[in-house]
Amino acid sequence: MALVRLPLFERRISLKVYQLENTNGISMRFMNYGATVIAIETPDSRGEMDNIILSLPTPHDYTKEKTYLGATIGRVAGRIRVGEWTFPLEKNEGDNHCHGGTIGFESRFWDGEPFQEETRVGVRFTYHSPAFENGYPGNLTATVCHSLDHENNWRTTYTATTDATTLFNPTNHVYFNLAGSKENTIHNHTLTIQSDAYLPLTAENLPTGEIKNVQNTPFDLRTATPLQAVLASNHRDIQQSQGLNHPFILNNQQHSAATLTHPDTGRQISIITTAPAVIAYTGNHFNQDFTLSTGQKVTKYAGIALETQQLPDAIHHPNFGNIILQPDQPFYSETTYQFSLK
Repeated sequence: MALVRLPLFERRISLKVYQLENTNGISMRFMNYGATVIAIETPDSRGEMDNIILSLPTPHDYTKEKTYLGATIGRVAGRIRVGEWTFPLEKNEGDNHCHGGTIGFESRFWDGEPFQEETRVGVRFTYHSPAFENGYPGNLTATVCHSLDHENNWRTTYTATTDATTLFNPTNHVYFNLAGSKENTIHNHTLTIQSDAYLPLTAENLPTGEIKNVQNTPFDLRTATPLQAVLASNHRDIQQSQGLNHPFILNNQQHSAATLTHPDTGRQISIITTAPAVIAYTGNHFNQDFTLSTGQKVTKYAGIALETQQLPDAIHHPNFGNIILQPDQPFYSETTYQFSLK
């Protein structure tokens, strides 16, 4: 097990990159800008290594492109209708608040602290968000800890404290494509999500407030389902979003939540989380907007994000769970991604 701190990339504030490696050849790179994962290299069934997430060509590119690739999202992931709460929040997507504001967690420099233990190596990122940043009350200290162990588990933990009542619902926005550089879409992947219910969306990608059963719909992913079939569905909710962009309510927290597989390479990721929901987004709106580390322009369906979190816009739906953080109730959430070969 090894942790390597790569050379610093100097900017007005230092851009720092950290590399984690385990004895099985898995390598992960993170940077302090956005507490972002910028590469994950794993072997396929033939032992060939490749980066299995969508990445930009250089760390500097993340400071110039608003892509959210691999970034920590907060204070609140997803959308909040018309930025309404006790305090007005920034409206940065039409009339709504999205992903914590124009300059959210993904566009902040975090303090990085690498660590090494007997069974894992990691890096702990901390950010101090001042009161009323993007409208959120409370001085908040958020910590995101990424670690990699000998069993090929990437564990992400989120903790936070505040000195005043505020909102908090973080996630990570990594996009997976387990084919690596061999395929530029996720059509040939299969997806499993252990969920009996999903949330339909409005045209503004906000939950309608309904909770629908997945039975007899393309949202029934309780067994491995080809993404190609889901994306080709004529179901109204799929057509409106041009793919998946939907919250799924997980059947069991702290058990397997989702599994993504690429049969041709044999690569598989299993996700276990303490969060109550996962938002599956299939890159429906990618449109040659930026260049990836492969040298190709990003295309529609180039990757899939599986964002573990509380349900979006929960502040307006009492049955969606609680995202209010109190000074005497520290926040904790944990998600583990297990890399394997099927």
